[in-house]
Amino acid sequence: MKKVILFLVFSVVVSGSLFAQKNADKKLQRHTDAYITRVESKITLSKEEKEKLIVLKNEHTKSSFQITSEHKGTPELKVNRKENNKKFSLALKEAFGKERAQEIKKASKRKKKKKK
Repeated sequence: MKKVILFLVFSVVVSGSLFAQKNADKKLQRHTDAYITRVESKITLSKEEKEKLIVLKNEHTKSSFQITSEHKGTPELKVNRKENNKKFSLALKEAFGKERAQEIKKASKRKKKKKK
């Protein structure tokens, strides 16, 4: 009887963690897709550039999610996010060169809504 109960508890825990992982993967994919769509709506990316950018943005977004979960509600959150963004910018420069990286960053910015 104890084995059955332990097995059921273990099964519930494992299935819960798998469900949470799927949600995190979906969220990561949504963020990356939105970023790529914004960039492609303003500039043209080659297939190789797009693949590199997807990999870089996935890494950046994963680390952003990790930083947020580890430092939520602390003053280090803002500092760590800035550091993560600087690493992403440097990775863009290394992958695409200075000028192309600037074009990509400029194209990725969201339009600000005007206040009435």
